[in-house]
Amino acid sequence: MLKFISVIVPNYNHCNYIEDRIQSILSQTYTNFELILLDDCSTDNSVEILNKYRLHPKVSHFIVNKENSGSNYKQWNKGVNLAQGDLIWIAESDDTCDSHFLEKLVQRFTDKNVVLAYSQSNRMDYKGEIIGDWHFQTDMLDKPLFDTEFKINGRDFIEKFLIHKNVIPNASAVVFRKSAFELVKGSREDIKYCADWFLWLQILITNGSLFYTNQKLNNFRFHEKSVIATSETTSSVPFIRRYDIILRKELNKLLKEFNLINVYQINLNHLKKEILEETLFLSKKKRTKAILGLMEFNFFLFKFNFRQKLSFLKQLLFSI
Repeated sequence: MLKFISVIVPNYNHCNYIEDRIQSILSQTYTNFELILLDDCSTDNSVEILNKYRLHPKVSHFIVNKENSGSNYKQWNKGVNLAQGDLIWIAESDDTCDSHFLEKLVQRFTDKNVVLAYSQSNRMDYKGEIIGDWHFQTDMLDKPLFDTEFKINGRDFIEKFLIHKNVIPNASAVVFRKSAFELVKGSREDIKYCADWFLWLQILITNGSLFYTNQKLNNFRFHEKSVIATSETTSSVPFIRRYDIILRKELNKLLKEFNLINVYQINLNHLKKEILEETLFLSKKKRTKAILGLMEFNFFLFKFNFRQKLSFLKQLLFSI
């Protein structure tokens, strides 16, 4: 029996790209899907473009927010709540894909253990031209493996790869089970910049399996207003790292809940390093204040033994 897919397109001010996005969805060789169009109170002419598709037989919902929600992840949760499908594809409004994207990934869910599947992505510029791919995200971890297709236990994937960095850099490349999303109570709306990474971790920690294909079936658009481009061009390194620190602190709670001691320790080491590196970007006065804040509020939450705490404190003080 063919799986029914809910394709969610959350849009905000992507009038230059939204039509290409929708056409790449409607051109899929796998056709058993509904299309949910969500606009977050765009100020460009996105709604005018989306209106052309509201009566399309594949479109089950077309909702325009009266006020901007302030979070793309709120739109994700809204879309999944509306979804009737067994599987979810969050197709970001500025990306496109190969016509075989769904056909390739959906078939992997005949294996009941698979909770998430994703493909390698092309890197696409604002004009729609392919200018590279995203292999560099994994080349330093295990290049030979990511040059193939594989299935892996979710917790193993976390320990080997996903705990170190977000090796699933674009949600548009991912299909996941709605039941797995609901099990973890959806996407975290309070984690502003890394909630997708945290969601993949939550889904996979439930002990399902992941499937990956090295086929470049997704086109991840890189343009001046994209989230990743904005963070690279307008945000300072400490700003970006600060959100990684927030995520890793939340992740430690999750890892303790599931008693994943090895992964907890790996995450703790990353957390220590990122906090230390962040202080190096601060002025002497601010760095001292940050260190005192770490000591007062965070230091003893790390569960280090005395020697580890002392060593870490010496490193911080030495950087002043």
